Formats: sequence, structure tokens, C-alpha cells
Amino acid sequence: MDISNNPNEIAIIVGLAFLIAGIVKGVIGIGLPTTAITIMTFFVSPLMALGLNLIPMTVANFWQFSKADEPKELMKSYKYFAISLVLCILITSFYANQIGDNVVRLIFAIAVLLFVILQVSGFKFKMKSSHDTFWQGGLGALGGLIGGAASIWAVPVTMYLLMKNVKPKEFVDISGFLIMIGCIPVSIGYIATGVFQSNMFIYGALGSVVAVIGFQIGEKLRNKVNAKTFKNLLLIFFSISAINMIIRSFLEYNILN
Repeated sequence: MDISNNPNEIAIIVGLAFLIAGIVKGVIGIGLPTTAITIMTFFVSPLMALGLNLIPMTVANFWQFSKADEPKELMKSYKYFAISLVLCILITSFYANQIGDNVVRLIFAIAVLLFVILQVSGFKFKMKSSHDTFWQGGLGALGGLIGGAASIWAVPVTMYLLMKNVKPKEFVDISGFLIMIGCIPVSIGYIATGVFQSNMFIYGALGSVVAVIGFQIGEKLRNKVNAKTFKNLLLIFFSISAINMIIRSFLEYNILN
């Protein structure tokens, strides 16, 4: 779908996708880019979805990090993760446009399935504090490799924080920082290669506003709905969507070849 030919349709898609994604994040604390991109790829190409996701993801996580306790100390404590994440995203984000829709769709689908597996398995592995620098560097690099190509580095971030066994408030603060900091290099790469285009700005602004509104709705719903059931339904949706994307990638690859 071309933005210039379908501005109203794109606005509706972006508005609904980020409203739902914001509600999801408000209820369970995670899943904004995963939900939004997954929904948008039913209607637009994966590369367009990456571009449309850029501003709302940046704004939402900047807003989340702005509420963090002791942000300077947090940045100092997780600098190795941030540095490796930024460097790897800066490299791989320049290739998202070159590898094409099918490969981007496949990488995103695999990342989503890994996210689902991580949540369902109740990942319990604990790291030793003496190995923290190693895990920060390693998982930061992994997040960068996935993130630059598919704009989702929450899987390694979540894995690291579960291994570290941080408290819920720390989880929100740290994940907000690490996802926000990754938005800087991915923005550079996507703008330079044309994944994000100037005509996407207005849709990004719309997505940012409705994502924050959705988050506030989700916060209010958090104590009124069964968060575990909601999360399980969401994981089922992610799984079905990811499998669908994998099948579409292989089918379209076979048609083109």
C-alpha cells in the first residue's frame, strides 16, 4: 500500500494499531512495537511498518524512561548493554531496506516466536553478578542484530532482565531506557536508507498520541482484567501472526523464484 495514494487508510491502520498496542503495553507492561508491527503487516509491507513504527516507539519509550527512578545511575549501570546495542543496530539498520520485505518479515516473525517462547517458558536462568558485563555485551549485540533489521530488540532485553531478576519497577525503567537508546541508531539507519520517509512523520505523530492514550487506558484496565488471561490470548495472537508471516515469506519467495 502506497502512503501517497491511501493517506486515510494508512491513518486508520496506524491509529488502530498503536491504540491497541498502547493498551497492551499498559496492561502487561511490554509489547508495543511487537503488537503494532504485527497488526500493520496485515495491511502494509514490513518495511513500511518499520518506518511507521519509528516515531511512536521512540516517543513511547522516551516517555516511559522519563518516569524512571535515578536515570543517570541507570544509564551508568547498563552502559555496556546500551553501547553494544547501539553499535550493532547502527550497522544492521542500514541493511533493512536492502534485504527486502520477505527477509524482514521472516526475521521479525522469528523474533516474535522467540518472544512468545520466552514468555511461555517462564525463563528462569539466573546470571552471576560477576558475569553481568559479559551478558550485557552479548545480549546487547544480539538485540542490535535483530533490532536493526526488524526494529524489535525487546527479546534480548527481556531475556537479560529476567536473568537478572529485577523488580517490576526496575524492569519498566531499564527496558524503557534500552529500547529508547536503540531508537537513536535505528532512526539514523532508517532515515539514511529511506525506510523512514518524510511523509511518514504525520502518521508517526498520530501513532505516538494514540499509543500514549492506549497506554493510559491499559493502566486503568490493569486491575480490572485478568492480566494473565489477556497475556495468554496476546501470545496466541502473536504465534498465529508469526507463523502466518513465515508461510507468506516462503510462498512469496517461491513465487518470485
